[in-house]
Amino acid sequence: MSLPTLIKTWSPLLATAVILVALQMIVLMYPPMGQLLEWSRVEIAQGQWWRLLTGHWVHLGPTHLLLNLAGLFLLSVLFDRPATTAWWAGYLLTAPVAISFALEWAIPALDWYRGFSGCLHGLFVLLAMANLSQSPRWNTLLLVGLGIKLVAEAFYPTGTADLIGAAVIYQAHWLGALTGVMAGCVFLISRKSGIRETPGPPSPG
Repeated sequence: MSLPTLIKTWSPLLATAVILVALQMIVLMYPPMGQLLEWSRVEIAQGQWWRLLTGHWVHLGPTHLLLNLAGLFLLSVLFDRPATTAWWAGYLLTAPVAISFALEWAIPALDWYRGFSGCLHGLFVLLAMANLSQSPRWNTLLLVGLGIKLVAEAFYPTGTADLIGAAVIYQAHWLGALTGVMAGCVFLISRKSGIRETPGPPSPG
């Protein structure tokens, strides 16, 4: 695939990366903006509902951002077909809110949170499910691998916490993956109903 075609095919991914980088630059230049946008239990309870969405788009620092950007671009390597812009945008506007509400219930002791990793896990699952019909063995293997990773990180912490300077909220990864399963099921049902035949433009052979 040529570079122009790759860029066009994965334009939703690139747009997401640009937004994440831009927000991190703003936070670096004006740190209080990070505190204004992060997921915060107290402030959400006081009516600052935008945090349900924006908390997943800001990061603890450049290293935290780079780790998620690496995962984001890995999607373009692992999957043949991207999601359409509508599916991609729809997921990234709804999943953060769903994850945020679930975090309120799943981790009562969690006071604040930043990071795109929950959404990243969800995108992984969504794309794997959307590509099942094209490459069933490969995408099933990816889903199994992700499942093993989710279970392992709950019992065997990695060194990521040292890199980002805070504890890894693995529950956000689980919840993100769950939203990916839900989105993937909706996609498969819509495709079966003839609403959408493919998750996006096919990769040129």
